[in-house]
Amino acid sequence: MSEKRSRFSLSSAENQIFVILVLAFVVLLFGSAVYQVTQNRTAEEWAKSEYIAKTIAIRLLSLDRMRPEEMQGFVETYSSCKEGLTVTDKPYAPPAGTKIANDIQRFIVTSLETTLADMSLDKSMDDISVAHATFAEHDFAFDKCAPGEIDFPIDGIVISTRLKTGEWLNLSVSEKKFEFGGETIFSAMRIDLFFLLVGIIALFFIRRLTRPLSNLTKAVSRFGTNLEVEEVEESGAADIKLAIRRFNAMQREVRDEVKRRTQMLASVGHDIRTPLTALRVKAELIENDEVREEIIASIEKMERITASALDYVRGESRSEAMQNVDLRALIESECSEFDELGKEVRFTGEDNLHYHCRPIALARAIRNLIDNAIKYGGSADVELINGDQYVQIRVMDDGPGIPDDKLAHVFDPFTRLSEARESEQGGLGLGLAITKAIVDGHDGTLNLEPNEPKGLKAVIQLPFGPRPTA
Repeated sequence: MSEKRSRFSLSSAENQIFVILVLAFVVLLFGSAVYQVTQNRTAEEWAKSEYIAKTIAIRLLSLDRMRPEEMQGFVETYSSCKEGLTVTDKPYAPPAGTKIANDIQRFIVTSLETTLADMSLDKSMDDISVAHATFAEHDFAFDKCAPGEIDFPIDGIVISTRLKTGEWLNLSVSEKKFEFGGETIFSAMRIDLFFLLVGIIALFFIRRLTRPLSNLTKAVSRFGTNLEVEEVEESGAADIKLAIRRFNAMQREVRDEVKRRTQMLASVGHDIRTPLTALRVKAELIENDEVREEIIASIEKMERITASALDYVRGESRSEAMQNVDLRALIESECSEFDELGKEVRFTGEDNLHYHCRPIALARAIRNLIDNAIKYGGSADVELINGDQYVQIRVMDDGPGIPDDKLAHVFDPFTRLSEARESEQGGLGLGLAITKAIVDGHDGTLNLEPNEPKGLKAVIQLPFGPRPTA
């Protein structure tokens, strides 16, 4: 079975920023569409708008500076589907004289006075004519509209403005409404595409800025899992460089300190064996049987304590190389060893479940749990369960269990908790501490739970994910 891990995870800052940019783009696109939809205006409302007034002012300034023979080309160039232009000898149509037309006329005059005041191009009411009109397909520039975009005939407004030459500039104004798939949506999309382009560029530079932090995070994960020292390149912003520099120094110091302590304890354990062996030889010479047996029992207990302490240190050590192993085969091998000793151990689990781990250490952890189950329950049931994001190893017995109020201290070294575990068959209180250290070294968890209706259930849960390499 291959390791399972999603390539896209919201736990990383880079992916969170990417999602924020995508959501911002979607919100902008939706907002633009809503804005366009809400901007539906009748011809009268559109004619009485700052946009139309500014359009007229700009066209007037341009046409008043042109020779007569240049005007027609300008009109054709700047006429669009719904903003058609013509230049005629007189207004397009007689003034409507309605209240709406008069309001539009006054609005245009006022706007032109403000816009053209500095250019000595004042316009009066006599220079502006507003008429109602019914447009056909070939009027103004409606022939530039897409086929089927407008259902003719349509009603609209024509605003005529006198030029310096005495001719009149006519601008057609029709109802403005949002039409999906037309020019309006294309105009809105241009803004969104520009934002998307800016977002992609921003994401590129964000990735460059966050890459050193991502490398540091990976190095921290490797170091925390197996004390593997890997120098991280100092790059990025000044504060990130400082963090990387201090991390590199810290991991070297931690590795060296752990190595020194492990070597010291190993040396102590080795040195203790020599005097213990000498004591045992001398104890064998004691004639009093009772005294001799007591002394030998004490010596054996000291040897077990030393061996257990060394096992605990090795359990915390993460120097063993990681390997891809068949968990079922590994667990079955441990169960078989107990079977050969006449112990009752039952195993169930899935085939071909491969996991990247330290096999010797993990086998020791499983062996400790099975040994405890047999000591205090007489037998052990072992299960191997494959989950989507984790793998579980369960070891169950029907012994006396552990009181709930003492579970908090169950993983403390040299702790023995229940009356049954204080008996002669009990150990020294290091088995669970060793197992916990090994499981922690695999980024896993070890939990002890009641095994209904009686006994104890030990559950090792190991995550699937990026594992350190050997």
